[in-house]
Amino acid sequence: MNAPAPVAGTGFVQGLPERIRLDLLARGQERAFARGQIIQQRGDEAKEFWYIESGSVQVGRYGLDGRLTLFALLGAGETFGELAFMGEFPRTVDAIAGSDCRLIRIGKSEFRSLMDADPAVTGLLLKTMALTVQDAFDLVEFSRSLSVPQRLALALSQLCGDQGNSARLTVTQQELADLVGVSRVSLGKALTRLQGDGVIEPGYGFVTIRDGAALRDLAGG
Repeated sequence: MNAPAPVAGTGFVQGLPERIRLDLLARGQERAFARGQIIQQRGDEAKEFWYIESGSVQVGRYGLDGRLTLFALLGAGETFGELAFMGEFPRTVDAIAGSDCRLIRIGKSEFRSLMDADPAVTGLLLKTMALTVQDAFDLVEFSRSLSVPQRLALALSQLCGDQGNSARLTVTQQELADLVGVSRVSLGKALTRLQGDGVIEPGYGFVTIRDGAALRDLAGG
C-alpha cells in the first residue's frame, strides 16, 4: 500500500491548475515573519489564508500552561488557514513561524477578484478543497496501521516536501514527538532505528535526511 500524498490539510493551492495557482499567488501580498513570531491566533477572525514561500510554520494550540501542542509543521508550497477563511468561522488553531519565513497573504479582495475574473474558478476551488480534505482523512486512516518508526518516517517525508533525497530539517525532537503522537522516549527509539538503517542523522534541533527514497519506502509500509 502506498502512502497518500503529503497534505497535512495544506495541499489546497498546490492542487489548483497552474494558471489559476500562479494568478492567485500573484494577487496576494508577500509578508516576512521572524522565527517565533505569531502569524495567527486561535479565535481570530479569518480574514485571509497563507501560502508558504520559504521557511516553516508551526500549527497547533497553546494550552493554559503556555505550551504549544503541535499539530503540523508546514513548509514551502503548503497553505494554512483556508478552511476557516472559506467557512467564515474563527480560527481554531495558532500558527507561529517555525523559522524565518516568507508567506503570501491571500485575503477576501484578492480571492474575489480571481473568481470575478474567471467564473469557472469557483468550481475548481471547491473541488480542490474537497479533495484536500479527503486526502487528509485518508492519511489519518492510513497512519493508524503504522509502527512508530513508520509514522516518524511518514512525518519526516512530509516535512521534506520536494527537497529530493537529501535534506536538513529544522525540527526538535519534541516537535517530532508531538507530530507523531508519541512520548519523547518512543520518539528517541524510532530515531535510533532510522539512524541505524542509515536513513537519517539526528542533530540538536535538526534532522538530516540521508536517504529520502528509503524514508519514503518505509513511510509507505
